[in-house]
Amino acid sequence: MTARESIDRLFEMIIERQESRFDTIKSINERYYRFVRSVVEATRQGAHEWTNVGRRWAERPSDIVGLYESASEALANDQARRIALRQEMLEDLAESQRESREVVRRSFGEVREVVERVQETVPSFLRARVPALRRDEAEPEPVAKEA
Repeated sequence: MTARESIDRLFEMIIERQESRFDTIKSINERYYRFVRSVVEATRQGAHEWTNVGRRWAERPSDIVGLYESASEALANDQARRIALRQEMLEDLAESQRESREVVRRSFGEVREVVERVQETVPSFLRARVPALRRDEAEPEPVAKEA
């Protein structure tokens, strides 16, 4: 691989990493938008049910059993909606974490590959002067100064 091809590959990988991050951010934003819509819809349904409880009480104020039944049904529906919202939130959070982990994992692999390719194309005069670029020799350990 030539130096030019290595440089081109480096910048292609940088662009790919950026795109994958933007795609992850976009999907997180879409999940957040869906969750907010679910919250609004659950709130709307709850408001309608509690309004119907009030209407039922206004129509028949002496029907205590009917009022109790409609209020307990509205309360049970509210609890079911809250549980569903919490479950949706946890699923979205888990999916966001999975996507983020995958982007980071893929990014590390791509960076490692690019660095290896760039090191292959480093001119020999640099490789001779920079110990970290030598393949056949280990980098010398620093010598500690005695006081």
